[in-house]
Amino acid sequence: MSPRIEELASEPVLISAEQLVDQSAGLPANARAQLFEVLAWLESSIAKPNPQIGRKGHVCPFVGPALTRFRSIRFHVYQGELRQAAVEPVLRALAARLSTLQPTTGVGREFRAILVLFPELPDDGGPVLIDPVQKALKPEITAKGLMIGQFYPGCPEPGLHNPDYRPLEAPHPMLVIRSMQLTDLMFLFSLPDCLRAYVRKFGVSSRDELMARVAAADIPKLPTLWEDVMDSAFPLEANVD
Repeated sequence: MSPRIEELASEPVLISAEQLVDQSAGLPANARAQLFEVLAWLESSIAKPNPQIGRKGHVCPFVGPALTRFRSIRFHVYQGELRQAAVEPVLRALAARLSTLQPTTGVGREFRAILVLFPELPDDGGPVLIDPVQKALKPEITAKGLMIGQFYPGCPEPGLHNPDYRPLEAPHPMLVIRSMQLTDLMFLFSLPDCLRAYVRKFGVSSRDELMARVAAADIPKLPTLWEDVMDSAFPLEANVD
């Protein structure tokens, strides 16, 4: 059976990373070129160790298995209007779609991800479109037990373990939706809504348990309002004398 783009009626088209050559054949040349460039970046950079990140291990330890073992990475090429109001519904539809994608059982389901590329957006357009969409949708997406990340050339977000490292720099602007992981606590602990989503997904039962996870995550610096965020996640405990 010949490979095909995963598509349901009225749903965004998805392209599997392992079938990129065949499934991207009908796309414009610039979109196809970006897909191949991003895939190469994942394989040669994100799925590899890098001493600049300031810790041991690969830049993202989930990308390698997602590409090779579970084949759980998909791409979506956004070809609509480059306006926040037009982009957000597409991202919502993709977030809803993620839980239906293979593998739906076993450990592999935690490695599913959708990378959304914007081939018509200039490489310097990340702050104008990618950042606002990610910021607007983050509470909504994390409430579903998912993560949404922004990537683009020159993204200034510093690394957690090395402030001079830029982990969200990418060859082209994109947004990534993926399953929330236990290790994502370090990206969620500064926002009350997002921290509550983490607590719900992983069944964290107390402040003490959450603090133990924070310690295990080796987070270099807690936010100034950390105690307020903790109180929002465990309001009943906060009121105990």
